[in-house]
Amino acid sequence: MTRVNRPRSFGFLQRLGKRELALLATIALALVNGLDVSPAFDSVSFWLYTFARGSPLFHGEVFYYLTSLAISAMTLLIAGIPAALYERARGLAQSTPGSLTIWLLTTLLLTLPTILKALAVGED
Repeated sequence: MTRVNRPRSFGFLQRLGKRELALLATIALALVNGLDVSPAFDSVSFWLYTFARGSPLFHGEVFYYLTSLAISAMTLLIAGIPAALYERARGLAQSTPGSLTIWLLTTLLLTLPTILKALAVGED
């Protein structure tokens, strides 16, 4: 009788590789940057208010979440620029753990003022 090598089943956390963890952490940090304690929240809210006055998005609660979503999306877009430049310079066809780490660190730098402000508000 021959023995068949079967792959062992891994737990959920073990299945997540470096790519997925870095990407999930990047998205989580961008969502933190979209919180209402973000230093950019009021100015982004003002600009969105200017453009959304006559639209159905003008309802207060929807407008609040739209502002948060806009800040989070812009954080992801702006933080992705250094990672994209790194990939382009190296001639990579797809993202690597190194470029995703660059994206994560850039997102952390952009989110740092929000984190510090949230910690300062929590101390009061």
